[in-house]
Amino acid sequence: MSQSHHLSRRSALKSAIAIFAGSVTSFVIPNAEAASAGSDISHGNRSKPQVALTFHGAGEISIAHKILAITKSTSTPITVMAIGNWLNTNPKIGKEILDLGHELGNHTENHKTMPRLDLKTAASEIALGKKSLAKVVGTSPTYFRPSGTPKSNATIRKAAAASGYKNCITYDVDTLDYQDPSPNAIVKNCMKSVQNGSIISLHLGHKNTVIALPLLIQALRDKNLEPVTISTLLGNP
Repeated sequence: MSQSHHLSRRSALKSAIAIFAGSVTSFVIPNAEAASAGSDISHGNRSKPQVALTFHGAGEISIAHKILAITKSTSTPITVMAIGNWLNTNPKIGKEILDLGHELGNHTENHKTMPRLDLKTAASEIALGKKSLAKVVGTSPTYFRPSGTPKSNATIRKAAAASGYKNCITYDVDTLDYQDPSPNAIVKNCMKSVQNGSIISLHLGHKNTVIALPLLIQALRDKNLEPVTISTLLGNP
């Protein structure tokens, strides 16, 4: 076999490998400009007396409606990090949240424990959640919060970047309301560590959160901390 034939075969093999590698890269990381996202955002400006009430968007729809009624009566904007399949199962709730002046973020499609996921699965969960929210919002949602973890890791950040999220929105105040403590405990858990710029974690689907919320809102305002959306807290239009 001639030397030129060997060279031709090697060139063809290199081309095939390059094409295959490129296709795999584009599948896993569709946003080629960002191989990984930046650090987590757990709070806003510490010099401004503002906080963000962020809610895990899932659970019994009747409980969510009670929480939305409280936000309306107290003129309190919130950010709901919604699970995609919850929005799909309750097709009206997303629009109701937006019509009240609140905002929606992406909390994955199925709320899997993300630190346990490989890159491909994590990227799929985020992309599907983004698609579900886009049906409601009309455009891609700006914010993403990892599910099943209070903070991201390198795999989660890479998967988030694949869907165009520059950072993961986490939090610096955990009310632990998902553990169903008393309403007073929920308020206490928040107020013992809240400060200017805090991002507060709450959940739509827990009954004691409904009871605690008016008390919490009043306690924050008594401390001269005004609840705002994530967009306002981070100074985004």
